Amino acid sequence: MKRNLAPVRALVRELIPLVGSFAPNGSSALVATARKGLGFTVARTSAGLFTITFTDTQADLVSFEHSLQHVTARDVYTQMGTLVNTTTPVVQIRVMDISGAAVDDLTADANTRIHFTAWMRNSAAKPTYGA
Repeated sequence: MKRNLAPVRALVRELIPLVGSFAPNGSSALVATARKGLGFTVARTSAGLFTITFTDTQADLVSFEHSLQHVTARDVYTQMGTLVNTTTPVVQIRVMDISGAAVDDLTADANTRIHFTAWMRNSAAKPTYGA
């Protein structure tokens, strides 16, 4: 990763949190200015499915947490889909409707966002996995 970063105190060397969020836009493409955070791009792939591509090379995705902020109470949740952990990791997030167990498009709203934290490790650093 090619950024001037503050160190994180962790048992794994070169651990870097990448935090971001984006605003779903119903059945339309995402609005680029509604994205918050650096080091990633995001696109609506299909109904209720979003693809996050991390832009830094030599990044190994260690962990990924996500949550949904919605303006009203609804029976929907986010679910991590496909993960491609290569030199530029790609993650898919699904928005699931509990009642139908199917993906769901979220209406565009100023208070509807999907938040995430990706914990990345610089893959150029020597691994420190195990006991």
